[in-house]
Amino acid sequence: MQFVALFVIIISLIAIAYRDLKAAMISLAAILLAALAFYYLSPNETAVSKKNAQFISAIELTSATISQGYADGFVLDLRIHNGNRDTTVQNLTVLSRLSDCGESQENCLVIGEDRSVIKLRVPPGQARDARVNLRIKKLNPIQGSPLWEHEIVGAR
Repeated sequence: MQFVALFVIIISLIAIAYRDLKAAMISLAAILLAALAFYYLSPNETAVSKKNAQFISAIELTSATISQGYADGFVLDLRIHNGNRDTTVQNLTVLSRLSDCGESQENCLVIGEDRSVIKLRVPPGQARDARVNLRIKKLNPIQGSPLWEHEIVGAR
């Protein structure tokens, strides 16, 4: 889409320059100024990511339980608490990791992951229960004890 717009601008400037070089230069300067203003006035990625990180940090996952699902899948039941004061959670992206731990919880090896999108409205200061089907492909048999970890990686 940007290439089409750029192509149209270039063709327009060539057509204007053919008739009036001064008008073409003024048009080019106006386009460059508009592009610079757009660049400096648009929110940068770090500001957006900081705001999103603050939004995500106020969301809490509790009461997470895992049960066997269909075929080689699992079912994750959890409660989502929205600790934000004024923003409703529309959906969450949760990364679930299954680790195979030996005798201690320190030597764990991640053997599977699943990224799930939970579409659920949670108003500010409230909680909702959710159920998600997890599918981990090519899961090797667990040698030690399983350890599940769930992390919010995205929210809207």
